Amino acid sequence: METALLNYFVFDTQLHSSCDLNPDILGKGAGIYEVLRVEQGTPVFLQEHIDRFFSSAALENIPVDISGKFIRQSVKLLIEQNRMHHGNIKFIYYWNSANDHRFMAWVMPFFYPAATHYNVGVVVGSMQAERQNPNAKKILYSLRKRADALIKKEGFWEVVYVNSRGYLTEGSRSNIFFVLGSHVLTPELSLVLPGITRAKILQLAAEKGIPLEETRIKLSEPEKFDACFLTGTSSKILPVSRLDNKIFDVQNKLMRMLMEDYDELMVEDIRRFSW
Repeated sequence: METALLNYFVFDTQLHSSCDLNPDILGKGAGIYEVLRVEQGTPVFLQEHIDRFFSSAALENIPVDISGKFIRQSVKLLIEQNRMHHGNIKFIYYWNSANDHRFMAWVMPFFYPAATHYNVGVVVGSMQAERQNPNAKKILYSLRKRADALIKKEGFWEVVYVNSRGYLTEGSRSNIFFVLGSHVLTPELSLVLPGITRAKILQLAAEKGIPLEETRIKLSEPEKFDACFLTGTSSKILPVSRLDNKIFDVQNKLMRMLMEDYDELMVEDIRRFSW
């Protein structure tokens, strides 16, 4: 069940009390969504999230009758009216064959890794699963429930999906990267959601001259890698101490450099942001 924090959420064009949030009113149909991070009252990488929203809609053949400007105004309204300093905002767009469409945005519960998680890493497991049309960020509650159940049962921080051909693809809420010597590897774009943080890592690698390969990685291959990390809106760059039975170096220098560089990118985006 979805929950809204603070005082207000947006439904279509109107502000409503968070006590009245009921995602069931969206009805059945196709749904796409985004989750963005707010720091210092500023939405981080907002334009990138908006661009991916419209990309997901196109991939799913969902006709969208709202604009990027409308989404920006909704996010601005939520932040200002809720006096929001930090946290996550989720916005969803539903459409069905009867041409019924709805937009909703709210401040969602969030859990950011603690300092100790960044210091010692987190434990990750794998599970057999894959998303159809993985480049689109769409609502898949059944898969979400499966992943959450395994995370809770095994005490994992995250689970990484393994597709029917045995390739690692993506985490349930993240992308995954590996370090091998001076190289960085990550599952190829055709297999994963193009995460905003993932894209920033590719950008940083290109700027720093770090060899980065998007490739297909078998579940058995992590045995040869030096380090592993997850990327995501809430996790940023999060070291992995263990994936299934493989132990990684959580103090890997290349990974730690990328962690610092990404934090600097966020600071710069916040500094340059304007509505």
